[in-house]
Amino acid sequence: MSNLPLYQELHDHILQYINSHEYPENGLLPSERDMCQMYKVSRSTVRQALALLEEEHLVYTIHGIGTFVKPKMFEQSLSQFYTFTDDLKNKNISFHSHVISCELTTPSRGLALKLGADRKELYHRLVRLCSARDYPLVIETTYLPKNRFVHIDAETVERLSLYDYLNEKYGLKVDRATETFVPILPDSEQCELLKISSRIPCILLERFSYEEDCLVEYTSSVVRGDKYVFKIELNNH
Repeated sequence: MSNLPLYQELHDHILQYINSHEYPENGLLPSERDMCQMYKVSRSTVRQALALLEEEHLVYTIHGIGTFVKPKMFEQSLSQFYTFTDDLKNKNISFHSHVISCELTTPSRGLALKLGADRKELYHRLVRLCSARDYPLVIETTYLPKNRFVHIDAETVERLSLYDYLNEKYGLKVDRATETFVPILPDSEQCELLKISSRIPCILLERFSYEEDCLVEYTSSVVRGDKYVFKIELNNH
């Protein structure tokens, strides 16, 4: 017989289901009444177990609807220049970057205006899906001018961060970058790649990177809003 309190045993049982994804992220847990019947325990025991899970930031409650499994979040600091893959690597989180496509193209009218480029100028268009653990997190679409980067090796980019690759092969030194963040709802293709429903909000992140005041990279990233939180530290000195 276990010496643990009954609510702790129930907590551990629910946690096991959460860790095995039998109760999926953002999924609704059985109601208190159903749990009472399933586990043959009182409602107070169920509430104690759920309160402990909520205290541990493993579930969240929407009043009038029920208790849901809280998704695991990844925190990205904005205090300095970063890449998603390098940040995950530094945190010892397993990650994988899969190249979906790599092709030469000319920019559309809208993109040419955004890049301040001639529509006849050739760009490498690199689309990657970045994942951590079992989670697809980010779709990155990057445009690189061919007159600065003659060839892009897609296989190597899957193994290295893009900036490491461009630094090693072409001596790229990014002096500065600007970023904008806009909340969006994903389209059907993005939902399929990120394995989310159309109701899960995402963040559209656009980065413009410069080398000696010359634009050398534009990346449009669709980031899962249920998986990433962006953090910046502000000092008043």
